Amino acid sequence: MSKTKVNNWYFGDYWGSYQGSSYNNLIYAVTITFFFTVAIDTEIAFKNENNFDVIVDFVYELVQAFFLSDYVGKLANSWSKKDYQFNELIPSILHFRSLFDFFTLLLLITDYIPNQSPIILTAYILKISINIYQSQFRSIINRLKFILFERPSKTFFPITLLSVLTYTFASMMFLIERNADPEHFGSIIRSLWFSVVSITTVGYGDITPSTVLGKVISTMFVFLGIICIALLTANIIEINSEYEKNL
Repeated sequence: MSKTKVNNWYFGDYWGSYQGSSYNNLIYAVTITFFFTVAIDTEIAFKNENNFDVIVDFVYELVQAFFLSDYVGKLANSWSKKDYQFNELIPSILHFRSLFDFFTLLLLITDYIPNQSPIILTAYILKISINIYQSQFRSIINRLKFILFERPSKTFFPITLLSVLTYTFASMMFLIERNADPEHFGSIIRSLWFSVVSITTVGYGDITPSTVLGKVISTMFVFLGIICIALLTANIIEINSEYEKNL
């Protein structure tokens, strides 16, 4: 499917022409507004605010109206590319992208599933991901694909090494700290959080080892994590430079 040059505010269609850049940015803005509203709607503290439910419902209605017009506009443009032949309307409706847009719209306008449900959130994350892929941001995706897969030994080796170190560190902390702090180190699964934030040098400080041996081991693995992160960063910069040269 080839991408056809269109004006900036073109709705797009289901037969090869994607939406214009300005309209695509509008889709991003509306989708982000929807996610932000859902996030606010899940906060109990806001429930006591005056007119909170009215404002939230109003935003939801606006988002629904936008995506309804988006679907109808794309469908109309698709049918127009077939010269409004009646027998071409059904293929336009049954196109994969059309069915996906209709499904996400149906989820949004019906009250059967709440907007905070994983189904709706996942559907709209996929929707905005497809929009990103079908826009000028595709070049960023192509760059990431090049970085990850062009020289896998330079990207996946540090990631694999980090994964092995993370699991090894979690196992050791489980053996060392399980009796001193069973709440956080009572299993390898529980130890993984401390292992991840330490190996990646994030270090939230919410969990700390109690024993001297645990502190020594943690220090050693933090330095190993710094080396792996530095190696991964250097490799990414090198591969990104190769991508720039190939442009």
